[in-house]
Amino acid sequence: MPYSNPVITGHAPDPSIVRVDEDYYLATSSFNKLPGIPIHHSRDLVNWTVIGYAVTRPAQYRRDGRDGPIELFAPTLRYHDGTFFLVTTNAHPGQGNFLVTATDPAGQWSDAIWLDQGGFDPSLFRDNDGRWYYSRRSFDPGSRNEALGPIVTARIDVQTGELGDFEPAISGAGGFVTNDIEGPHIFKRDQWYYLTAAEGSSWKGHMQTLGRSTSPWGPFEPCPHNPIMTHRDRVGHCIQSLGHADFVEAADGTWWVVALGTRHAPLAQHHNIGRETFLLPVTWTDDGWPVVGEAGTTELQVNQDIPGTLDQDDVVDAEHWLGLKWPVPCTVAGGQVLLTGGSFPEAGRDAGLILRPQRADDQWFTAELTQLPDGSLAGVGLYLDKRHFAYAVVESVQGRRQVRFRVSLDGLDHEQIMPLDVAGNIAFGLEARPDRYYFTVEGEPVGEVSARLLSAEAAEWFVSAHLMLVHFGEGEAHFDRVESKLLEPRESAVLPAFLL
Repeated sequence: MPYSNPVITGHAPDPSIVRVDEDYYLATSSFNKLPGIPIHHSRDLVNWTVIGYAVTRPAQYRRDGRDGPIELFAPTLRYHDGTFFLVTTNAHPGQGNFLVTATDPAGQWSDAIWLDQGGFDPSLFRDNDGRWYYSRRSFDPGSRNEALGPIVTARIDVQTGELGDFEPAISGAGGFVTNDIEGPHIFKRDQWYYLTAAEGSSWKGHMQTLGRSTSPWGPFEPCPHNPIMTHRDRVGHCIQSLGHADFVEAADGTWWVVALGTRHAPLAQHHNIGRETFLLPVTWTDDGWPVVGEAGTTELQVNQDIPGTLDQDDVVDAEHWLGLKWPVPCTVAGGQVLLTGGSFPEAGRDAGLILRPQRADDQWFTAELTQLPDGSLAGVGLYLDKRHFAYAVVESVQGRRQVRFRVSLDGLDHEQIMPLDVAGNIAFGLEARPDRYYFTVEGEPVGEVSARLLSAEAAEWFVSAHLMLVHFGEGEAHFDRVESKLLEPRESAVLPAFLL
């Protein structure tokens, strides 16, 4: 029975997966959003639900235990004997790599055990003899501008975080195919230890490579058909940037890969909904090398049997509100979202906003504002980062109301102010399409913006569009009927049959 890719839509990059009996758990990067590192659960590898977050408080993501800047990159999730182990990086200067543990993956997870600051993309591997190994990408401190160094591995005590001496896993700073390698994972099958990693940067040249050895220390013999997965040569395909993968063996003995990838709108050269999680089947050659997907590629529809009961549909899972500061400045009560006020998005961590990932190029987002403190502004918007956002808000000044529509694109600002003669509740709408975003207030258009200008390509970073509720000011703004749903694609956005 076929399934659809991606299996986790919206912002879900750098997936790392583990199986516990019949259950699968998967962690993804969260960057500057809190709570951080969502933990997803599935019984069939296709239908996933967020059950909790591994990083929820400053004692986990800051060395001083105080709230502060956060950039959580590339987690690795592993399990042994009733305990889940997760390593990740707070890439903000002065922080580094840390380990948290939990007996329940839904949380609460432990305070951080800080490991080191010498690199990023940390990973864990437990051998059959009970020894644990810690791998990551390194920096070369002796080189000009501290260039990237090789993948390195050390023994680790997962109870204390104590690390042994690091040894390079492969010679030099390059990878199996390119001069840029990161995101390492070691796993074992039969007598072989496999080192798999991402190469070719994280954009359209992204790929997954692999080597094997009879020792977790290497040396690792490159796979003869490296890269084992990539879409770098499929320049017109809707799926791009495929890579940063993790392997898992299913309960039925089949093998699978989860990887990040991006979906580009038909005929478009940009993507808005970020790096998502894709699932590819794995077969093995007679001499023990993995073949991923269809010769290292995948499609949106995959004709492959799935372990477990397949029940994939277009219903979006229940959303979790995210923020840019701790704690997230909202509560949900009686179906209403109560949002504490703050500053404008470009102010960063003091921003009065909450977020949920955009899940598809065609999506509708609505909210009804039921309470607005005088002197405040509140409404809906779209957020990439503090330099790229758009919103439509209603401003209340001494009982009079007006609409402000604002677009900010890397310092280029456009703002339009319109009168609003509505005394009661106010209905906001945001319609997302592959080419444009359309904003409405009380069903009337108030502004629109090119989707290209709010894409990862425009921001030049690993960002994704997030639907946003905003409240700039004091007190609480109340929102009701907050809903998002997928829309049917417009005819103009559908490729002719001969191009599919």
